[in-house]
Amino acid sequence: MSQYLVLSHITIQNANSIAGLTWGFPAITHFLGFTHALNRKISNHFDGNYDVELTGCGVVSHSIYNKVYQSKQSADFEFLQSKKPPVLAKHKSASPPIIEEGTMNLTVSLVIELKQSLTLTTEKIKELEQKIQNLCYRMRIAGGTILNIKNIKFLAASTEKQHTDLLRKVKKLTMPGFVLFDRNEYLQQHYQTLLVKYKADESNKVQPQIIDAWLDFSALKYKAIPLLGGGQSEAVESTAAKWEYLAKPNSGYLVPLMTGYKAISEVYAPKQVQNTRDETTPSRFVEAIHSVGEWKSIHSIKIVKNIIWRYVHDEQWYLCKQNNSNESNESSDIKDNSIEQTQTLNLTEALNIF
Repeated sequence: MSQYLVLSHITIQNANSIAGLTWGFPAITHFLGFTHALNRKISNHFDGNYDVELTGCGVVSHSIYNKVYQSKQSADFEFLQSKKPPVLAKHKSASPPIIEEGTMNLTVSLVIELKQSLTLTTEKIKELEQKIQNLCYRMRIAGGTILNIKNIKFLAASTEKQHTDLLRKVKKLTMPGFVLFDRNEYLQQHYQTLLVKYKADESNKVQPQIIDAWLDFSALKYKAIPLLGGGQSEAVESTAAKWEYLAKPNSGYLVPLMTGYKAISEVYAPKQVQNTRDETTPSRFVEAIHSVGEWKSIHSIKIVKNIIWRYVHDEQWYLCKQNNSNESNESSDIKDNSIEQTQTLNLTEALNIF
C-alpha cells in the first residue's frame, strides 16, 4: 500500500535562493530537511499517537520571484540587499551592516512519502491534516516564512484503480506546476562522451573533467561562425562572425542543481571543533555536491513514486536521489502496466480542488 501527504500550493516568503554554486531555486536539501523536521515534530508533538515516518518528498514549483535587479540591460543580475537589523543601539552613530544574501518568494507543492500507511478513520485523518497544517505554519522552508498552504491531503492506494485515482488526485492538487527530476545519468553519459572525444582527438592535450560536463549543462554558450568573404579560405582577426547558440547536451528544461554534500575531513569528536551548534554531536566539514535536474510538467508524470527525492548516505557521501532511472519502463508497486500510462487532466478539472 502506498500513502502520500500532499502539501498543496505553499506560499513562501524570503526563502534562500542560493544553493552552492547556483542560484534561482532552493537546494533540494532544503525540502528534504523540511520533511525530516516535520517528521520529528509530528513524533514529538503528538507523543507517538500517530505512527508516521516521512521518508522523502517530491517538489512541484508553481511560481518563483527572485529578488534581483539589473543596473542596465546588459549587466548581470544582482541580489537586492537590506540592512539587518535596521536599528541597533550600537549603530546609533553609524549605518547598520549589510549582510549579503539572496532571497526569493515562491509557491511550491510537496508530495511527501510515508514509509507505512496510517490506519485511521476518515475523521482522524482530517483531524491529523489540520494539526499538521498548524505545525507547518510554525516552520520554515529554505529559511523562508510559510504564509499560506492551500490544501493538505493524505492520499492512499493499494489496488490498481486506487493507484490510478491517487495519481489523478496528486495532479489535481499540484497543477499547474513543474516537477523536479534528477538527471544525474545525463551528466555521467555526457562526461563519458567527452572522454571518448578526447581520446579520439590527438591534438587535444587537455583531458576533460567532470566539471566541464556539468558546465555544458549550466553555462550559456555561443560559438562564432566566421563569415568568409570572396577568396577567403580561413578567418582572420578582422573577419566578421555570426554567433550561434550551443544547445545543451540533452533536450529538456535542464538546470544545474545542488544535490547534497561530500565530507572533506574526518569526523571530529564533540567539543573538538569550536563554535559548533552543540557540544554533544560529532562534526565534520563538507562541501556541496552539484548535478543536473530537469523540470517537467506535472501532468506528464506516470508514477508518483518516481518524483520522490530521498536521502542516500554512505561514508563520505550525503546525497539526494530519485529512483527514476528508466522512468518510462519502471513498473509500479502492483506491477500493472495500465498505471504507467500517462494520465490526462484538463486545467479546469485541476483547479477544482476536491
